[in-house]
Amino acid sequence: MGNLLGTAILLPLALALLIRAWRPRPAHPFPPGPKGVPFLGSVFEVPTELLWVKLVEWYKEYGPIYSYTVLGQRVVVISGLREAGDILDRMSAKTSDRSRLIKVHDYLTRGKELGLLPRNDVWRAHRRAAHESFNSRAAQDYHLVQEEESRVLVKDLLNHPGANADDHIFRFSTSIAWRASFGHELIPLEGPDPSLPLQEIFKAIFTGFIPGNSIVDLFPFLNPIIARSKFIRRSAPLPTPLQSVRDCHCQTRRQVLRRCHCLFRQVFFRSSGESITRRTDTSITATQVDGTMAALRWFLVAMILYPEAALAAREQLDRVLGDRPPTFADYEELPQIEALVKELLRWRPPTPAGLVHMASEDIIYDGFLIPKGAVLMPNAWSLCRDPSVYPAGEAFDPSGFLDDNGNLRRPPLDTHDDYPVFGHGRRICVGRALAKNSLWISIACVLWAFDIEKGVDEHGVEVTPDPLDFIDHGVTVWPKSFPVKLVPRYPDLADRLKPEPA
Repeated sequence: MGNLLGTAILLPLALALLIRAWRPRPAHPFPPGPKGVPFLGSVFEVPTELLWVKLVEWYKEYGPIYSYTVLGQRVVVISGLREAGDILDRMSAKTSDRSRLIKVHDYLTRGKELGLLPRNDVWRAHRRAAHESFNSRAAQDYHLVQEEESRVLVKDLLNHPGANADDHIFRFSTSIAWRASFGHELIPLEGPDPSLPLQEIFKAIFTGFIPGNSIVDLFPFLNPIIARSKFIRRSAPLPTPLQSVRDCHCQTRRQVLRRCHCLFRQVFFRSSGESITRRTDTSITATQVDGTMAALRWFLVAMILYPEAALAAREQLDRVLGDRPPTFADYEELPQIEALVKELLRWRPPTPAGLVHMASEDIIYDGFLIPKGAVLMPNAWSLCRDPSVYPAGEAFDPSGFLDDNGNLRRPPLDTHDDYPVFGHGRRICVGRALAKNSLWISIACVLWAFDIEKGVDEHGVEVTPDPLDFIDHGVTVWPKSFPVKLVPRYPDLADRLKPEPA
């Protein structure tokens, strides 16, 4: 029986590889890149973790646009801002599709995630609804929530200095996303935390986003066999976050959505039913949580390694605010904080390998063929270090975003206002305004409240965080956990955090 099953799998595999290998040679060459081995391509060279490290290595060898194959699938990696602007933005009508990730789309999310939908009328309707709820103007509706959460973050850091900073960052990130998305109450540091079941969902989805990370995505013709075998499949469908909210608190979906002003109330009541709501939840919530957590962890690393950047921002905070905590009303007077946020996301982009697109038709670019069906990978790590725009890419220096008068400088072409990490074209992150606001207010509050210093380990030895010590978390990358010491800048900090009387 085992031999028959092995033969049933290997014969179609061999046939598929032969068919792909015998395709006629195109009139234009593919972008250069590693040759790999016959039939298999670069399958043994592409790592399953920290993929972006290999992509950067190949970028240095082959240039800003190169390609490789994995079992016949052409992957085109874009590592220059000009090339990303040309291909992913100005040609977005041809490059905004999404390759079918069978494991995460069919098995983990049951085809109900906005970020995984192909470019069709259904995707357009869902993206339009999400954009209306999360665009720059709509994101202002969440300012009060973000200000409250940032003050709670500072208060918790003050009252629970023994807790790991990662725990505080986790609470802050999940609480904002949970409240903005589902209208939940603030999640306290000591619990209960109704969002905990979602972390398993987020991890599985982010891991599934990485090309070639599952057998069924490498060999799609095996899907009928895998679909019929629980032993092979093993991964059961995961519940959607909105279902988890309902299970925790309410009996019906409409009860959840009526609780308060939140993203999915808006989306639900503008749509004809639950279909748009169910397809807009996990991808937006997951990226808000995971991206914010990664960025704030790297923020602490940067402030310890580059104290001069913290000093410049803090001097402006003291001059503008005096002894009160920051609010969004101070935004225009604090360009140092905006510059710091931009530099943080450039220096350590939370998704360094980017999120993949797919070419929906053949494209000729700079004499190279990008074939229909090719996977397009915007290599965010290299984009954020494009030497034509960011000549000192490895250093952390927010002043590069400021002009001689200390105001934000005009962003160069193709940098998306110096935020290339949020993606490109018609697949650009719809929740980017909310994410930027969360980072801005939390960073402003922490810098206003604390001096950030090196912590000590269990032996009392001072620890310097290593900026090259990465932890792979699917599509996001975090720094290795490290101790940090936060010294209050005011003896009466707790009193200053109290809301002013109306």
